[in-house]
Amino acid sequence: MSKLDCLFLHVPKLNNYYRPIDQFLWINFIPMGLLAIADLLARHQISTEVVHLGLEWIEDRQFSILRYLREKTPRIVAFDLHWHHQCYDVMELVHKIKSEFPSTYILLGGYTASFFHEEIMKNFDSVDGVIRGEGEQPVLELVQTLLQGKGDLFSVPNLTWKRKGRILINPLSYVATEEDLNRLSFTHFHLLKNFQTYIHFIGQPFYVKGVSKERNFWIYSLRSPIYHLPLGRGCPVQCTWCGGGRSAQEILSGRKGVTFRGINKVIETIQEALSYGYETFHICFDPYPSKPEFFLELFHQIRKAKIRMECFFESFRLPTPDFIRSFKETFTSPKSLIALSPDVGSDRMRKLHKGYPYSNRDLMETLDQLKANGVFCDLFFTIGLPFETQKDIHEMIQLQRTIRSRYPNVRGIRTFTIEMEPGSPWSLHPETYGVKSHLHHFMDYYHYHSASHSSFSSLGYWIPGYLGNHQDAQSFEKALQKMKCQYFCFIHPIARRSSTPFWGRRLCDLSNLFWKTKKWVRK
Repeated sequence: MSKLDCLFLHVPKLNNYYRPIDQFLWINFIPMGLLAIADLLARHQISTEVVHLGLEWIEDRQFSILRYLREKTPRIVAFDLHWHHQCYDVMELVHKIKSEFPSTYILLGGYTASFFHEEIMKNFDSVDGVIRGEGEQPVLELVQTLLQGKGDLFSVPNLTWKRKGRILINPLSYVATEEDLNRLSFTHFHLLKNFQTYIHFIGQPFYVKGVSKERNFWIYSLRSPIYHLPLGRGCPVQCTWCGGGRSAQEILSGRKGVTFRGINKVIETIQEALSYGYETFHICFDPYPSKPEFFLELFHQIRKAKIRMECFFESFRLPTPDFIRSFKETFTSPKSLIALSPDVGSDRMRKLHKGYPYSNRDLMETLDQLKANGVFCDLFFTIGLPFETQKDIHEMIQLQRTIRSRYPNVRGIRTFTIEMEPGSPWSLHPETYGVKSHLHHFMDYYHYHSASHSSFSSLGYWIPGYLGNHQDAQSFEKALQKMKCQYFCFIHPIARRSSTPFWGRRLCDLSNLFWKTKKWVRK
């Protein structure tokens, strides 16, 4: 069996529970840039592989990462710690690997690792380094230096590391340019162990443990292999709850602006992803929605190349009429759609919280245009925001009812609650928003996501006095869950659609009964 210089390891959150689906794996998508970093190393003759522990659990319940590391003997094991949900599982595995292989260099990267880099280095002796922010060139330079046997790492950009017991923080000097992004390949899937399973059966952020991968695909996914298309980096605005907006990105990576990839490179990525079996392309990068020139040209080039693909486009504001017409002309499949996130039902709340606010009148006019052009649409809302009143909730209920009755092209209306995110304005300035939270440090998140406390249905914050006398997280979350079930439940047997609250509750009850019966039969 071939040996490795560097092994990248993706660790999902392994233990989670949600009433309609019972036990599941969470955080199954690997970060967009991980394959690009692995490919960059491979092009520099560094033997590398990406292992996704969720895939290994699906394919082989007896798989042991420790046994695999004994066979591969990598000099470096690099973990993505992007989402805070991974904290506990990642750090527990870091400790096990370091205890078994003390000479292996343990590296972390990703948003959460970047935000808490110094605290992680202080509290976990098993971690040798953290690459902060954008990691392509820094990881390459670090791995080359380590493989050469050098101990001086002062020249590696974005690196936090240890030397003789001291924590050293190198300058945050690497931020990818357009040229940097255009040199990367995001589709070298052969570097990912069991990549066919990833492509064809990881169609949602969650994977239900109690059914086969085939049933997961048909029951819980969009029934189409979905690729998250990398178009660029950066965000010019900051929503109050978001840990990836303008201010957060400046803190985490030093990025102060938006960078697009070249359109010809995006076309190459699409064609390569199609060759691997992907069908639907998810776009969640719309930094300038009022200036859609990049997308108009991209869509033109897709048509010119006669590429047939489905598109799930998340618009950060409201799409322009030109964008809507071009989208319809380019993506003719009935599975393609534009997703809008009004988030709240009142103009007042949107102005308080969204980086790109708009009025309900503007929203309805856009829905009219989508309907006239035959473009399908999904809508996303949330509850439990600072300064929200009963009147705001009532406006959202009425808005959703009006949309359901007026727009048959709106296939889904989904309402979620929001979790506390490191680096978000809520997290950095809770007193400004009247938010209370026990999540301030990395160790708070680590314990929050420990095996003894599944936080999937928890939010990590509460608002004293929210729609009543809620003075702790438990009563706040209970009140939100009750409200969500009564007015906003959207569960539907087809993942591409949503139910009305009444039928959503019925399906939730039936699903829960199914899982209880299945456990009883096993006994």
